[in-house]
Amino acid sequence: MQQLFGTLIFAALIASISAGIQSTAVTGILICGKSPYPFATVELWDKDTLDPDDLMANGTSEHDGGFFLQGNQSELTTIDPELRIFHKCGDPTAKCYKQIIIEIPDDFVTADEKPQKIYQVHTIDLKVVTSTESKICEE
Repeated sequence: MQQLFGTLIFAALIASISAGIQSTAVTGILICGKSPYPFATVELWDKDTLDPDDLMANGTSEHDGGFFLQGNQSELTTIDPELRIFHKCGDPTAKCYKQIIIEIPDDFVTADEKPQKIYQVHTIDLKVVTSTESKICEE
């Protein structure tokens, strides 16, 4: 039993040492109808299956609706990055935020601290409901 426990500890140690830093970046413009949408919360996450998701970067859209995020994470397998956008386009007094999730393709993951490619989401109209839209309510 002790030998099995020792083997598991050793395997975990090797796994943590061999985990590599990976990075990604994303940019785009947010609009609400025909107007730029400033101050939306944008977050770059690494979606994990067995453990909690990892926040890699966050920020807000600029006055022109533009945003840029880059982040990195240490993982054994390829990171699964996604962009999460939180907004109140169409109902600024709502208690709940609308959340949109956009997966970033593996082609835009770099095995280094700094990304080599930037994923362009181009212009996103937040008034258009997507299949990944959900509501996040503050308590």
